[in-house]
Amino acid sequence: MPVVELKVDRNLVCPNFDGYKLSFDSVPVLRQDLGYDAHVLEPHANQFSLLHVELFARHNHLVADPWLRTCSYFFNERHQLVQCTSDPESGHTRGQRVVFTVDYSDQGDERLHRPGDYNYTIVFVSERFCVICDGMTSYHLVDTGDRSRSGEQEWQRITRSPVNNASGHRGFALFDARLDVVQERKQISLVAGHVARREAVARDQTYVYYMDLTWARWTQSSANDEWSYRICQRLETTGSLQYCAFEPRAESLVIASNREVQTPEQRQAADEAAAAAAVAARLNPVDQDVQLQNGGQHTYSWSQTADNVLIRFKVPSASAEEFEVSGSSTTVVVKHLDQVIFSEKLYASVVDDLGVLKLAENNLELKLTKVETHNWPRLLAQEGEGVAEEVPAMEAAPLPIPDLENPIEECDLGPTDEEIKMVRFNLTSGSITHTIFLGSTPLVLTTTLRPGFPAAFATRQGVDASIWLQMYQPSRPDEWSVRHEGQLHAFAYVQASKVLRKFTACCPDLDYVAICDSVRHVLVYFPSHDSASGLRRRNGPAVSLGKQNLVTLGDNINEILGITTANNVITILSKHELLRLQV
Repeated sequence: MPVVELKVDRNLVCPNFDGYKLSFDSVPVLRQDLGYDAHVLEPHANQFSLLHVELFARHNHLVADPWLRTCSYFFNERHQLVQCTSDPESGHTRGQRVVFTVDYSDQGDERLHRPGDYNYTIVFVSERFCVICDGMTSYHLVDTGDRSRSGEQEWQRITRSPVNNASGHRGFALFDARLDVVQERKQISLVAGHVARREAVARDQTYVYYMDLTWARWTQSSANDEWSYRICQRLETTGSLQYCAFEPRAESLVIASNREVQTPEQRQAADEAAAAAAVAARLNPVDQDVQLQNGGQHTYSWSQTADNVLIRFKVPSASAEEFEVSGSSTTVVVKHLDQVIFSEKLYASVVDDLGVLKLAENNLELKLTKVETHNWPRLLAQEGEGVAEEVPAMEAAPLPIPDLENPIEECDLGPTDEEIKMVRFNLTSGSITHTIFLGSTPLVLTTTLRPGFPAAFATRQGVDASIWLQMYQPSRPDEWSVRHEGQLHAFAYVQASKVLRKFTACCPDLDYVAICDSVRHVLVYFPSHDSASGLRRRNGPAVSLGKQNLVTLGDNINEILGITTANNVITILSKHELLRLQV
């Protein structure tokens, strides 16, 4: 499986950036009361898993139109979709208007939502179409007409389809939708998720919560313009879903998670294998001391950073002096009292000093240092191949802010035992074709930079946040990569220190990036290359500074429910009012 490297464009990095300077310039805030309160659903008492908390807490109730960034949309408590528009020149609001209403009769229920249903989710797929998931069981394909005109608008629903009746789930969130023209027919691809529960295979667990993803398509008939709906694929992951977007033509789905992404068939096969292994272990127990004394191979786990590899062994009570490490730059041999418990060829080379052994709480840890700085797709070389050819590693990027290299806060460190991977699942092959290893640090943000393109994502590169966009060539569908699109200087370090943040959003042209907490504060950062009034480092280049604005929204804001960004305007939704920040 090809491993895709994140190759930083040096032209986008500012090595002389020296942080953000607090600005006391006033930021005008325009307030507008809502006719009816925003529609917000809270988790039910039975929805207590981490996946449920993330699904509801991270939900952005305000959606921007990628083709008209000054237009934002939200659902009110009357289940009406409300359009909010601002004048890009003056910054003043143009009022609110209802453009679509979800009828109570659509579901056949006495009430529209039940406890446990999800919130509305909206995705605009073109200048004329949008997809609405009602948070219950259905998709709605809506013809919006010309959204740029200023007169009255009444959107028309084209079709309604159940997300997945066969699954038996109620409550779905739409993660992405994409319109493509394939063989002169319009095709809309959709992926929605439901947090489901199943019985655990492990004896120490009762239930396992996982994200059940449904990949489906609407296809328009060339004969009568009718839309047909079919389910293409189902996927599962027990981890946090940090990114989920189609590539152009929607033949592949790109997902980032800290757990494996599998089809239900793959998961079932893995569960059956684990159950069989557990039964075999109970029938033929092997004492760990006997296994070590007999020199048998021992079970292990491993994790990695860009520079190091950590191998962990579960061992009985012993002292570190009883273990010995030997080998070469491509092999590792671990002995316990002259008996070999681990002898394998590594995927790539490590330094001649074979690392440091550490024994704590019956865990033996072996830390190795890589010769080349890059992520390994696996720990060991494939059998019969010897040591795998190393992936050429890019030159290590210098930290843009030397002064921030030393101080590290606890909130700045991700879990060292979790590896976040971005995988490309291809529908034709039914398998994962490409992988990006993102380390243990979660994505900084995801955003839409240009209409019609897949969502971009930001990763931490040193103290910076690097913006990446998918690269796809229809003539070579087997090739896939990502391109370095922009750089938010020192922002990864800044964001890591904001433990109360709820939303992070950036302007499409990357002029600024905003952090909202859950109640009343908005921090706006402008990573522009200012000359800092001619300041220079001693015997060095001129210093560049960014600008930071702190905006306090007031005590009457109960909770920030959503945020959208456009050039010079930030729109914020609360329960009772809409606010626009002119930045």
